[in-house]
Amino acid sequence: MARIRTIKPEFWTDEDMSELSEPACLLAIGLLNYADDEGYFNANPKLIRAAVFPIREPSLSIPVLIQELSNCGYIAMYSTSDNKHFGHICNFGRHQVVNKPRPSKIKCLELVPYDYSSTTVELPLGMDQGSGIREMEETPHSAREEKLAAPVDNFPAVESAVINAPVTGGKFSMFEDWLPDEDLQRRAAVWGIILKTPPEKTEIAEFVTYWIGEGKFFTQSQWEQKLARSVSQRRARPAASSATANRQRDITVMPVPDKEIPDGWRG
Repeated sequence: MARIRTIKPEFWTDEDMSELSEPACLLAIGLLNYADDEGYFNANPKLIRAAVFPIREPSLSIPVLIQELSNCGYIAMYSTSDNKHFGHICNFGRHQVVNKPRPSKIKCLELVPYDYSSTTVELPLGMDQGSGIREMEETPHSAREEKLAAPVDNFPAVESAVINAPVTGGKFSMFEDWLPDEDLQRRAAVWGIILKTPPEKTEIAEFVTYWIGEGKFFTQSQWEQKLARSVSQRRARPAASSATANRQRDITVMPVPDKEIPDGWRG
């Protein structure tokens, strides 16, 4: 349900907010009404759209707007083990006075920083909404990082997939230049998948080629889990015997016909 919030006059002169697109700026305000009394919110795009844009059509999709707000540090995005996504308005408590606040249920979940792409390890946090000043202050489940200088347009393949995809919470279809996070080997260990070495280029290429034809939609984290599991299973297969390998190498060689007549056919 919507909640009464306040907007400081400094919000409109904030230099960081002025760099956002108009629909992203409008969403930033709407999230104040949508978030709970500690600034946390369910990041399901359908729920956000129903709460913030119930009777209008935003010019950009909700996932793209959410990424834009996270890149500038206005919000921090998280995911859970069951692939649900949640957000937190940074420094919410410093700029909102809530009468009889209710404890956040989302805050108690096991939240993990959400990765948008292979070039985004962690989302920038710590934006001081209203004044434009970033303070060295940590918020629950997060640690402050410097603002990302790269605009959202630096990820055309991912963004295009998200825009063309149904509103599914940051999911996108596989594309030719997709790459996993450089830290995939460590993250795979957290998922219970042991990779002695990082995936090789050929393994990634085969994975990408297969899934491009499938047309499925998953988040970056889900694609990486599938890649780690695929590589692990493939490496666990027993190596082919030398005889089998030789037969596989000779499949292009024309066999020599056997001209001898079996004894049973002789008169």
